[in-house]
Amino acid sequence: MSNEHGNLIKTPKQLIIIVFASFFVPLIIILLLLVFVNNGKRGDSSASAEQLIKPVAQLNFQDSSIPADGKAPDAK
Repeated sequence: MSNEHGNLIKTPKQLIIIVFASFFVPLIIILLLLVFVNNGKRGDSSASAEQLIKPVAQLNFQDSSIPADGKAPDAK
């Protein structure tokens, strides 16, 4: 019979290399993807961030004694 399903890892050194590679290779790929995505969004990011935040951060204060129609109440 032939040995069709043999072990790929034959020595402890190979096992250690595979364990480290299985941890660090995906980590390096994720970091490279993050760098790639973030470099595409560089530019005048401060102005665009202000424009995006402005509608949410803008506060309009009004005097609560003035009605919604804008007319002042009659003074007696």
